[in-house]
Amino acid sequence: LMQSLDRTILSPLTMVVADTDNTSERRLLHADPTFSTCTFVKIPRSREVGQSYLTSIFSTGLAFCKTVGVVARTRPDLVLINGPGTCLPIAYTTLFFRMAGIFQGKLIFVESFCRVQSLSLTGKLLYPVADRFIVHWEELLQKFPRSELVSTFIQHDQKKQ
Repeated sequence: LMQSLDRTILSPLTMVVADTDNTSERRLLHADPTFSTCTFVKIPRSREVGQSYLTSIFSTGLAFCKTVGVVARTRPDLVLINGPGTCLPIAYTTLFFRMAGIFQGKLIFVESFCRVQSLSLTGKLLYPVADRFIVHWEELLQKFPRSELVSTFIQHDQKKQ
């Protein structure tokens, strides 16, 4: 996903990852060392895997508080998101600033590749508000007509023989 970005147009890049994510930054830099020019920002996750919904109210509030500063400072033209814990606060903070007329950041959500029949909770929350909503499977495209199908390494149109 990141390697196909035209960084001559999309610059500067700010990558936001969860403060408990110990691999994304390292993996991105290993795959393409030129991403070392990007700014990496860590924010709390809204909800950790297995965290109760009750306590996630507080962690989500904290994530929103941290996110407001990041989004206000960067004023993104484009927000490309694909994950659960960190992307909801970023998406909704961006939408808030857009509705307030502060900037016009576009929101593109890429649903998880493993979602074939139904959307993730994050996808369900962002489908109505995302400017573009990307899926990997024809089944989701049929159920969610505003979505867009992207090509993957799996051929979708092969007929069983």
